[in-house]
Amino acid sequence: MENIICVAGKNDIAVNAVKYLLNDLHIDKKNLRIIANSTDDGIDSWQPSFKKFAQDNDILEVTQKDVYDIENLIFISLEFNKIIRPEKYKTKQIYNMHFSLLPAYKGMYTAVLPLINGETKGGVTFHYIDAGIDTGDIIKQKTYDIELTDTARDIYFKNLKYSFELFKEVIEDVLNNNIKSHPQPNTGASYYSKQSIDFSNIQIDYNKTAFEIYNQLRAFIFPEYQLPKINDKEIYKCILTEEKMPANQLIEKDDCFEISGIDYYKVIAYKK
Repeated sequence: MENIICVAGKNDIAVNAVKYLLNDLHIDKKNLRIIANSTDDGIDSWQPSFKKFAQDNDILEVTQKDVYDIENLIFISLEFNKIIRPEKYKTKQIYNMHFSLLPAYKGMYTAVLPLINGETKGGVTFHYIDAGIDTGDIIKQKTYDIELTDTARDIYFKNLKYSFELFKEVIEDVLNNNIKSHPQPNTGASYYSKQSIDFSNIQIDYNKTAFEIYNQLRAFIFPEYQLPKINDKEIYKCILTEEKMPANQLIEKDDCFEISGIDYYKVIAYKK
């Protein structure tokens, strides 16, 4: 019996994964199912619409309920925005691509929080879905460097790039049910809920080192969603310098703000 493959999600990662299944692994369309995120309006924007892709390629779009009873189902979540309850499925082959190096950064805002926390490494994890939030056994991971100049937008695109690379590395083993996995360790684990950050009221804490101030600013630079503000002026770019100035200063100039942390180092934040 041939597998039925259901890909649920959005954006480049979901579209590219299904293209790979069709064009490189030659999976028949009749064996594919797609679940687009509820926010997908069927129109391409700065990211491709998964719903539109399904419609353009005559791939059957379904709901989770439609696939609960398929015993030969392979379910893959790629940026899917709905809760998945594995106990409702007849299959045990339920997988997720999470945009962090689990067990760290379970939950939300995986392009923002690593920058706020000054991380120098990021990555993506392909894992089993269990009843918890990003707590399933790890199948494989891919690591990348977080550069000092990276913004949240840069991290998101790195997540898209490396998750697709990881998908290509694991998918044939997934299709053949030839998976090796291991439980997540309890050390190094962290979780952030949707309430962790209020994007409607982003506050920059200036009573920090210049590095910490800089990290806060770049963590919210994602023009398609939001930009950080200083004195109600949007900031599109910031630079951490080796220059020094008196501590805890905020000086507005025509095109930028000069900010110093408690350690005297200067951050330059450019106005949009």
